[in-house]
Amino acid sequence: QAISVINACIVLTFDDDTVAEARITLGSVAPTIIHAASAEALVRGTRLDPELCRAAGERAAADATPIDDVRGTAAYRRQTVANFVAHALERLAIGDDGPLPDTPILLETKCDTPRSPAAAFSGTIETVINGVPRRLSASTDRTLLDALRDEGGLTGTKEGCAEGECGACTVWLNGQAVMSCLTPAPQAHGAVVTTIEGLADARDGVLHPLQRSFVECGAVQCGFCIPGMLMAGAKLLAERSHPTLEEVRIGLSGNICRCTGYRKIFDAVASASDEGAA
Repeated sequence: QAISVINACIVLTFDDDTVAEARITLGSVAPTIIHAASAEALVRGTRLDPELCRAAGERAAADATPIDDVRGTAAYRRQTVANFVAHALERLAIGDDGPLPDTPILLETKCDTPRSPAAAFSGTIETVINGVPRRLSASTDRTLLDALRDEGGLTGTKEGCAEGECGACTVWLNGQAVMSCLTPAPQAHGAVVTTIEGLADARDGVLHPLQRSFVECGAVQCGFCIPGMLMAGAKLLAERSHPTLEEVRIGLSGNICRCTGYRKIFDAVASASDEGAA
């Protein structure tokens, strides 16, 4: 559902500071993914400098055969290819290839709820959903999303894309945020599942601090993406009690808001963090 206007992948192998091998591939600019063969040939065996990187970007643009469509013109795609490839090569030349963080955000915490003492799986899913033991007998060949909605009667979890793109179906499985549209329902056998219905305190109806914050910050728009946003955001706050704005962006990067109102959503997570949502 998130269709790219252009995409590129570049892998360089260096011998000291000389490019020993180059792979430059482009997508959405030809009938299939292609190698920018002339750009690869240009940089192979060379030492990259800004002028050579720009020339390679132009070669890559010439290798592309884009079309005009509703997402962008052919001219735009060619110019963007040239810019993307040149910029990426310059970053690789100086070693700025985005090192992995020491403590990456996982959207996963220890699951404190006791798991269901289930026997070996034989067709009936024995699980704990929102603290309640459940037996699901009609969902063996279904996704966890469909099992929760259709057999479990928990319709708070939404289906947006059914392709793992939008995050609207996010739930927690054994303490980890997962996209339930991609998760086979039998994976819930002997496991613990938490849905948006279980985020608030069911005993007294008290909202989770992030839910209150979404209301107070006006972060709820059409509402369709909100269950997934809340589940991902609450797990982020459980993992990191005071995340930075960049960490909030990373934590919610798997969730798409089609109303395009991310600013208030980020504000809501920050506000809940200040209140000690974890």
